[in-house]
Amino acid sequence: MDHPVHYSQLVPQKGVVKTVVDHPSLKMDPAKRAQLFDVAIREFVTHGFAQASLNRIIAEVKMSKSSFYHYFANKTELFEQILEQSLAPFAELLTEFDLDALTAETFWPSFMGAGQDAAGTFMENPQIILLGRMFWKSRENIKEQGLTSDFLEIVQEYISAFLRRGQDLGVVRNDLPVPFLINSVMGLGMSIDQWVLENFHTIPQDEFENFNHQAMDMFIRLLQPDGG
Repeated sequence: MDHPVHYSQLVPQKGVVKTVVDHPSLKMDPAKRAQLFDVAIREFVTHGFAQASLNRIIAEVKMSKSSFYHYFANKTELFEQILEQSLAPFAELLTEFDLDALTAETFWPSFMGAGQDAAGTFMENPQIILLGRMFWKSRENIKEQGLTSDFLEIVQEYISAFLRRGQDLGVVRNDLPVPFLINSVMGLGMSIDQWVLENFHTIPQDEFENFNHQAMDMFIRLLQPDGG
């Protein structure tokens, strides 16, 4: 007798993804840590990871090297902590998205709702724009792509589990290989992200909300079976 598939077990659980919990930098003065992260993000965006100067970063925040190395092992760890802290709210949304509870009737409405929640989180923290630019800047250089490869692998695992659940419910197309669908979703998502990063500050909030709705609808039209 076949055992039922528990789709939530197919995606990374809390604790699998590295977090900032108990990281030494949490012992810093919160304002100083926030300033350090803000300056570092701008440095990474402007120069890319390889050319970013740790000396410039700590000089701007008036921090000694010995103090920096008390909290961070190196520049790579600083980059990773910025990324993990900034993405934590989105990771929380993903872990709370219960694939097993979805039905054919709730699958796509729940997907749209999750997209609205993500957009709300985005609007509440405009610094995510700079983080996004930092993220994609690191993807331009093949030698720096390892900085974000773990995160992208986790995203792919979520997408795979999401698609499998949708296919079993009959609401996601099954006429194409799942790896191709994953690549298609990733490609569309990257295009949307980069367009938003370039245009966010020129889009009124109501237009951004409409854009987000239409972008989410693009995923649905990409993935629904014919006639869905």
